[in-house]
Amino acid sequence: MAQEQVVYQPHTSSKTGTFYFAFGSNLSPYQMSIRLHNDPSSSVPIAIARLDSYAWIICERGYANVVPLPGSNAATDANTVWGVLYNMTPEDEARLDMYEGHNEARNPVPQLNPDPQTQHVKPYLQGDWDYNKHYLPMTVTKWLKDPNEYGVSVPGWSPDKHSGSDNTTVRALVYVDEDRVTPGEIAQEYIGRMNRAIDESVKLGVPQSWVDNILRKYIPPDISVDEDGYVGTDEGYVEAEATEAGDHVKEMTVKDGSWKGDSAW
Repeated sequence: MAQEQVVYQPHTSSKTGTFYFAFGSNLSPYQMSIRLHNDPSSSVPIAIARLDSYAWIICERGYANVVPLPGSNAATDANTVWGVLYNMTPEDEARLDMYEGHNEARNPVPQLNPDPQTQHVKPYLQGDWDYNKHYLPMTVTKWLKDPNEYGVSVPGWSPDKHSGSDNTTVRALVYVDEDRVTPGEIAQEYIGRMNRAIDESVKLGVPQSWVDNILRKYIPPDISVDEDGYVGTDEGYVEAEATEAGDHVKEMTVKDGSWKGDSAW
């Protein structure tokens, strides 16, 4: 495995922003483009990556989560999470924090992680956040953009052929729910968004076989985002999402800028 290229400020291997590893509905670049408004580049997929020794689940709350497993030298579908890597500006990272329930309203006085051995993985304890921010090493298997743009050196990479080292180890932000780690049933409104995310990410390079073996245990096919669309709220998880309430936040309303949410964004 290639030597890990790490920058601890701002915690990920990117020197131009924050590498973010999406494994749920944000596998969809379309959804990312609706949620992030500061810089269009924040929602552009830059790589396909693999997070080893983690399991992908729909947790008891009805949404995607990744659960750490004992380390293993053998990567299997059951102990691997595939995802899409993005490179976010600080402003868009702060906005995504809101959608992931990693915000001041959820946890106004976050506590520093007291364990010096794991502070570089999670600077704070989860507290009342919906998801905690972890910074995890992972393997990029396919660069979609020139890695040199982000300060990552990949020997032999060519902008013409997108070739180079098959495996590049980077560190990226992953939103992890440390509290809800039991498999459950998927929230109804989430099915269409996950099917869209699957369609878009498989076209980018996420393995179809992994989707079939892992994601399809939780996500029934052939259910699409409804005609009004749904993007989630910038308040994080709310109970109404589980039943797709009629007053949910519509995608086009967010995209045309007429909805600003309850935050200052």
